[in-house]
Amino acid sequence: MRDTAPMRILAIQNDETDPPHLAARWLQEQGHEIQILRAFDGEAVPTNVPEGIDALMPMGGHMGALDDHIAAWLPNERAMLADAAARDIPIFAICLGAQLVAAALGGEVSRAQTPEIGVYEITSTGITDPVFELTGADPVTQWHEDMVTRLPDGAVTLASSPLCANQIYRFGSKSYAVQFHPEVDAAMVRSWEDHADNAFQTSGKSGIESEFLAAEDRLYATWKPTIQRWGALIASNDIEGAK
Repeated sequence: MRDTAPMRILAIQNDETDPPHLAARWLQEQGHEIQILRAFDGEAVPTNVPEGIDALMPMGGHMGALDDHIAAWLPNERAMLADAAARDIPIFAICLGAQLVAAALGGEVSRAQTPEIGVYEITSTGITDPVFELTGADPVTQWHEDMVTRLPDGAVTLASSPLCANQIYRFGSKSYAVQFHPEVDAAMVRSWEDHADNAFQTSGKSGIESEFLAAEDRLYATWKPTIQRWGALIASNDIEGAK
């Protein structure tokens, strides 16, 4: 039997409208502690993983991964993610967070030809993974206009969609990045529609809350156990991690 212990996870909130929300709640159910660094609100972002932090969760945001002129803390955040990766400190990166990881580790982020806004399905690449037990057509809530177009060295793609090749990628022993938003509920989606960013405005989409509500049960049934499998993995003393 593996020994497990609660982890102290630092969620880096890059946008007022995207807290860790359901992801934090699901991890807290396992006994993990979630600390939120509100970078969007001027809290200082260190360049190294703070002492006592066991894992990172960089969140989404309306800015691009290299929009340092919009979000002055991004260079520090990329440096902290690079420090975590170099020391194999677990990361679960979401949307902009996934792009920041790629930019920090030598990958590439580009503007997508078509924004993905709404509920879509992603397809597994067939790689076996202890966290992402994908069925082949898994629902996700998307809200992005940029995407990772080249992975960092050593990273592997676990899922794709027709509009985005790198929907999920794995790097290190216990680190992952997802282009979509497993943390959202209907109220968050409604808020994003009400405060439309450029991605939404250029997508030509509407009625995203209705899309979400129609898929809500499937979304929660897929992503709650996924987030909690990551929570169990990082808490395990099994240092071999992902196979």
